[in-house]
Order: sequence, then C-alpha cells, then structure tokens
Amino acid sequence: MSKIESIKTYAGQQLDSIFFRPMLTGKSAEELGIKVLYNMPVPTTLHFWKRDGGVLRKYTSSGWSGGDPAQKFQKKIDLHKVKAEMAYAAEDYFSTVYELITGRADVNLDDLSGTELEEAETALFRASIAEGVRATMWLGDTSQDELNTFDGFLKSLMADTGEGDLRAFSYVASGQSGWAEKLLKNLWNSSTEELKSLRSEGQLAFFVTSDVYNAYEEELDNVAIEASYLAKQNGREGLYYRGIPVIDVQLNGYNDSVVGKPKSFALLTDRRNLALAVNTNDMPGTEVRMWYNPDLMENRQRAIFMAGCDYLLPELVTFAVGLPFENYEVSFDQERLMIHGHCTEEPSWVGEISIVGYDIDGELVLDHEGLDYSEGSLEQEFEVANLKDYNIVVFDNNGSQYILK
Repeated sequence: MSKIESIKTYAGQQLDSIFFRPMLTGKSAEELGIKVLYNMPVPTTLHFWKRDGGVLRKYTSSGWSGGDPAQKFQKKIDLHKVKAEMAYAAEDYFSTVYELITGRADVNLDDLSGTELEEAETALFRASIAEGVRATMWLGDTSQDELNTFDGFLKSLMADTGEGDLRAFSYVASGQSGWAEKLLKNLWNSSTEELKSLRSEGQLAFFVTSDVYNAYEEELDNVAIEASYLAKQNGREGLYYRGIPVIDVQLNGYNDSVVGKPKSFALLTDRRNLALAVNTNDMPGTEVRMWYNPDLMENRQRAIFMAGCDYLLPELVTFAVGLPFENYEVSFDQERLMIHGHCTEEPSWVGEISIVGYDIDGELVLDHEGLDYSEGSLEQEFEVANLKDYNIVVFDNNGSQYILK
C-alpha cells in the first residue's frame, strides 16, 4: 500500500468533539498562555471584571445603600472566516501517517484503516492548524502577504501605543550585559498600579520573543550559586521573574515572512486580558475534510472555521519593542552627548529616531529629529550646554512613540 484513499469529513458535533475541542481546551489551551474563547456566541465578547473596594456601607436596619454595580469591561472580538488547506504527494502522505502509528504494537500495518488511520490523519492536520492559529495570533496582519487571516496582538498593540493607558517603550535587544533582566524590570516598573495589583491573583505573565528568553536564561546561568549550576546542567521547566512566569512566544521561524513589525518584543499583562476566539458553530459551511485526489495523485486536507483575537484593557498591558543594535552606548556630560551603535539590520517598523535633551531646570536644550541609522551604524555627537538628561524617542511607521530605555 502506498496511498491512503479514505475520505474523512467532520461537521457539526464531530467537528467540535473530535477535531477542534481537543486542540483548544485543556492542556493545549494552557500552553498558549492566554484566554481561549471556543464556540462562544458571535459576535464574541471578551469580559474582564474589575475589583471594587468600596462595597462596605454602614449598617442600617432598613433601606438599600448599595453603590454602583461592579465594573465590567467588554470588547467585541472580530472573527474572520478562515480556510486552511494542505496537499501532500500520495507517497509522502502515506509515509508521514505511517510514521505516526508504526510504533504502536496494536496496529495491523497490513491494514491501515479504521480508527488508527483516522486519528493519525486528524493529528497531522490538527497540529498544522494549531501552529497557524498560534503564529497569526501574535503576528497576524490582514494587510500583509502571509499570516493575513486576522490581525494579531502585535498589530493591535502597536496601533494603540500612545493612546489611553497603554504603557510602551523600546530597548536595545543585544550588546549589553544583563539587558534581558533589565528589560523585565523596566516592564514591571513601568506598569500601571492596576496591573501590579493583579499580581496576587497569579495570572500575570511576561510574553517575550526567544532572544529575550534565551538571554535571560543565560543571565540566570551566570549566577554563582549551586542551584543555578544544577539548573544549567539539568535545564529549567520554566523561567520566572519576581514570581511571574516568562513565556517564550517562539516566533523566530516567521521572522523572514513578516515585515513592518519588530522581531524582538516583550509585554507584561494579565493572561485574561488576551483572548483568542475560535468558532465552528455559527457559520454555514464550517467543516474539516480530508480526501484523495486521483487526478493529481495527492492527499488534500481542508478546514473552514472562524477565528480572531484581541486584548481588552490597555491599562493592563506594558509593551516593549526591541531595536537591533550592537555595541550600543550613550555617554554625555554637561557640554556634549555622544551616541554609538551598530545596527545589525534595518528595522522596517521604525519610522524615525529622535533625541531630546533637558537642562537642570527641565528646559529643552536639544531637539534633534531623524537620527541616521540607514548605513548600519548610529554615530552622532551633539555639542549642547548644560545638558542634564536626555530621551531617545523611537517612532514607528504609525507615528506611535517609544522612549528608549
């Protein structure tokens, strides 16, 4: 046997119970680190209840003295119709499915049919869909060529930076000792009191790209204590900063396919403030189908469903984006400011980098727009009197600004 010709179609209750629910609930959902809303009514609404400390009133024997109802914040998540399709040469598909079940002793390899075959085919397609949804959840942008089925968290956060209570800044993603721990510290220190107060509920998390995660792990390895040595030898189940988990979003494989967005970023938020919504009930034509095409001698898989994601409260997000500079250094005294750095690649998401300086009275003494980094280096020197402090301001292509920390 060198091909699989059986047809599998999931619709209705089977689509929910066999295909999507195992992927979007339980441990699979927990690994995403965010709130997953599965088959909620369309339009899907994200809710967040805010604690109210003013519920106590003086006791009276009669009458009603209750205050305002508890504050409930809501935001509708736009769901988009999504189609996932894959095609394999018949022999490749057979060998791939065969590999998934060949290690099982209870499988008759002369008759690859029935439940074993169906489970293997389903697992193969389900894993591909799960990865596509996960990557789009972070990097999705309906205006780009890839990962364009719905807008992801990164696009929404960059669009909202500078508006409301969303805290944001930029950082240098390499070249400085201890930069990753400093980044996590700045995320915490820059957060609103509303976000910090939720720490006791155990739902806060740092979501970071792999460069931040790996750099922070290396910094922990360099701590000269026995526990650190053992962790370096045996590995760590997970990283934490001040008791808050640090989660690697694992997006390095998509760096070349996504433009106009930072390749290094980090955010601190409450897990319940980020939500992925998937719906397989409220749209006609929703199905999963797997079949063999004899004309092209290939196996095909198709899934049609609805998906979308968003965050709710900007005051519960602190967001940071990374600049790809090496050997970055700024030195200044009262008369001169010098900037030195090498740009490993031109960040396509950056529109402009400016610098402003202040004297001891807080008066503006330096205002320079458009620092030049296009030739791979950032080398500039400014002669300025009575310089006390400065800020380097990064503007993205939408005009949102991030103070470099």
